Amino acid sequence: MSGKDFYSDMMLPYALAYIERKEKYVQSLYIDTLIRESLLKEKQEKIKKQIDEAIDKGDRNRFFELVKELKLVEDELNA
Repeated sequence: MSGKDFYSDMMLPYALAYIERKEKYVQSLYIDTLIRESLLKEKQEKIKKQIDEAIDKGDRNRFFELVKELKLVEDELNA
């Protein structure tokens, strides 16, 4: 067995472990992104319902507050 083969054989488990850790990290980032997006969309829908309620009640100040909040949420969603 040559030195190069020995080194390759020794490094293979480390390389595979590194790839596996990297894949798990990417998966966790993807899952976190999906959860965050889902929560933001839920918040967006809640704010839209509150805007409708403010319109129904004629509460102008509340309407404008909620529109600002909605804009922030939508900016975060589109980021």
